[in-house]
Amino acid sequence: MKKLLFALMISLVLVACKNDDPEPEPEIAAIVHKWKLTAYENTVDGKKIWVPVNGEPNYISFRFDGLILDSNGLPPCCSPKAYYLNGVLFEVKPKAEVPTNNFCISVDCIGCDTWDIQQIDNELIISLCEPFADRRSKYIME
Repeated sequence: MKKLLFALMISLVLVACKNDDPEPEPEIAAIVHKWKLTAYENTVDGKKIWVPVNGEPNYISFRFDGLILDSNGLPPCCSPKAYYLNGVLFEVKPKAEVPTNNFCISVDCIGCDTWDIQQIDNELIISLCEPFADRRSKYIME
């Protein structure tokens, strides 16, 4: 009898357990990862080239609801309200608490509400809006 009761209790406990990680929005599921900045695009002698990033690595990550977070798990100052992922518009609508980035109090954003993000396999190329549209950043999936 004790074995039957024990088996029943274990079954109930296992059924009651659930995954606390929310499922990512389907449109962005492929980018819900941590990404490492590897290069910036610059113009040298009239040609665009990728310049590798030196020094401490810089990371961004995409949360399940599309919110972009920096290396410290905080939303970067002037983060977009929407972005085009491979040409498809995705509006960022936080579905969980957004951590406060106290540094952003002293930052004046120019108004770059929409970014362009191209994903090819484990690589992202992020283009900001004007006046920074000619500056792109390349990330690889961690």
